[in-house]
Amino acid sequence: MTQVVKNQDDRRFWYELCLEDGEPLTPSSDAWQSTIKAIREHRDGFKLHSLPEWQNAVNNAVNAGIVCDRNRYLTLLRDVSIGLAIHDLEDRCDKDEMALIHLVRILDETDQSISRLSEKIEDYYIALHPARLPDFERNIRSLVDTIARDGDHPLSHLAKSIQRLHDSRTIISKNVREHAEKILPNMSALCGPLVSARLLAKAGSRYHLAKMPAASLQVLGAGPSLFTHLTSGTNPPKHGIIYQYKGVRHAKRRFRGRVSRVLACQLVIAARIDNFRKVPDEEFIIKAGRKISMAGKEV
Repeated sequence: MTQVVKNQDDRRFWYELCLEDGEPLTPSSDAWQSTIKAIREHRDGFKLHSLPEWQNAVNNAVNAGIVCDRNRYLTLLRDVSIGLAIHDLEDRCDKDEMALIHLVRILDETDQSISRLSEKIEDYYIALHPARLPDFERNIRSLVDTIARDGDHPLSHLAKSIQRLHDSRTIISKNVREHAEKILPNMSALCGPLVSARLLAKAGSRYHLAKMPAASLQVLGAGPSLFTHLTSGTNPPKHGIIYQYKGVRHAKRRFRGRVSRVLACQLVIAARIDNFRKVPDEEFIIKAGRKISMAGKEV
């Protein structure tokens, strides 16, 4: 009982911690971050008083010389709330996971930029040299390389920029693979690091992947087709992002639905292992890989 009273005496109101040498603090103060840290420590250690009635809280803060009026109290409350939210987000954020998600999005944006710019160069070339089209109709990359070597061509500088984008794309892709194999080792072993990373980016986090039903993961990324199915009654999509996995893409057409279902089921289990254990499970990978392989064969 004595200990409880002592703990009660140690408690403080949050605004009492917003003082330094008797002077109220603001976000521009050098000691502001230390104040936010102190408030967090008191909050997590249950050393903060519960908030009194609204008017009493304002009056107490004014009487203590921390704020001069109600408006200043509200401003201080807002600043402290934002500061606490930012620090809590930093603590709970998995930086490796977020890095992978944004690397994937940058990779996809880079691919789209290369594709769109290359198509514009192709349109330019077709408009001016229709007779030479057969030389480049199967390889836009060779057309871009040819223009880049011609220093007098008006699109030479753009073509060189596209070449540099290709080089950047290669480096980003390598980093995505390395991050995915580290963060999603089991999923990467089943469907490859790039496909796993794109599934993660679409889901938003490992936790959301882990709690996702297999049927949802199977069509993840097939939003337009799923919307058309729901609104127009067309056939439902059999796969989304997982179509990029060669086991689905190269499967015979009549087996793609089965391979997609089996792959999605195994990927959900892998996502849960990656989220909770965070280590590769070799035994699971072997068994799951065997099931996925058998799904594409005649029964």
